[in-house]
Amino acid sequence: MNNKWYEDALVYHLYTFSAAGAPFLNGYGGTEHRLGELEKWIPHVRGMGFNTVLLSPVFKSRSHGYDVTDYLELDNRLGTNSEFRSLVEKLHANGIRVILDSVFNHCGRDFFAFRELCRGNRDYADWFSGVDFSRDSPLGDPFSYDTWSEYWELPKFNLGNLAARNYLLDAARFWIEEFDIDGMRLDAANVLDFSFMADLRCKTMEWKKDFWLMGEVIAGDYSRWVNDDTLHSVTNYILYKSLFSSHNDNNLYELSYTVQNSIPFNGLPLYNFLDNHDQNRIASNVNNPAFLSTLYTLLFTLPGIPSVYYGSEWGIKGVKEKHSDQGLRPYIDIDKRESYSIPLTTLISKLAHLRPGEKALRHGSYRQVSLGYRQLFVFERSYEDESIFVAVNIQNSHTEANLSAHGAKFRDLLSGELIPSPRRITIEPYSAKLFKRSS
Repeated sequence: MNNKWYEDALVYHLYTFSAAGAPFLNGYGGTEHRLGELEKWIPHVRGMGFNTVLLSPVFKSRSHGYDVTDYLELDNRLGTNSEFRSLVEKLHANGIRVILDSVFNHCGRDFFAFRELCRGNRDYADWFSGVDFSRDSPLGDPFSYDTWSEYWELPKFNLGNLAARNYLLDAARFWIEEFDIDGMRLDAANVLDFSFMADLRCKTMEWKKDFWLMGEVIAGDYSRWVNDDTLHSVTNYILYKSLFSSHNDNNLYELSYTVQNSIPFNGLPLYNFLDNHDQNRIASNVNNPAFLSTLYTLLFTLPGIPSVYYGSEWGIKGVKEKHSDQGLRPYIDIDKRESYSIPLTTLISKLAHLRPGEKALRHGSYRQVSLGYRQLFVFERSYEDESIFVAVNIQNSHTEANLSAHGAKFRDLLSGELIPSPRRITIEPYSAKLFKRSS
């Protein structure tokens, strides 16, 4: 079996500007040198067991990074292109792949083509979608234009225009060839032009054979995006929602139904997560903090590619506000990581170190074994002759698992304990166990 590296990826997601301690607004006044702050995270990422980082985002922008000003330059609040190349080399030297958050659906108002349009240069009108000179924009421009989600600071590209399309494809090539990055997360892929994604897939395969493309898609039939022609993966928002809401409602049937209907019918390697830079921290989304242990165990044992958002391994809270996501994107002093550590941190690290050695967890099939109202949720991951059973208890009382029908001996993968008679295995409240069939 010859698996691609991204099928075994364990992703650590850093919101770059905040992790580096950069200011929110870019005055374009000069270059600051903050990549040393990101470099400090390498021992933590590696020590926790992750083999990939998603950096969101790094292109030069006016504010949060998704209003891109220059697609060929690292944001000056972070450092120089040369310094970023050095950071990527250090991540690679530590066995960590690098994914960049990339914005090809829209840009910022400071992007050169939009500035030219604002100056009256209509040669750039066709670079943008829906340009209409018969009416003004709400920001006072003598023309209107399409945006991302009616945010007028984010003009939408017309990717049917060859000049705009080729500019963005050349930008992708630049980051691959100049910095040797390993993949891209495509922002707003749910509204991104499909033919552009197909071109990007074709081109990146030429530039770097094992390059990974993952798209931000909220809902829909994920197979429209994930196939041999467009993307390798998308954000699994369907699973994300069911993970925390099934816990809060004490209804693992919701999760069971989601997994049964979102995984077996397509077998897609989807990108799984519990929170990110756009969503409330999982510690703020659960009714009971004890749920965090079962949620992270599920994240690492269900089919898909697990991702952990920086700081959530320490149970950090954060809530999305009406006009700001900054509460989700704090600066964290990584030098004090030992003081942040909690039992959840140890569990996540144990799961991250365990997964690479278990083919059944990385590539195995999924089968539900049992689920009852306020009872254990048990499922099996199988690959070739290996089987791992995962038993999840979200109740506030002890319960017992009986695996005797599935084998004579098992090993508890988290404790290492050998279980010679698996008829009555106690599962503690708000906990999960992993049992591997033993010969």
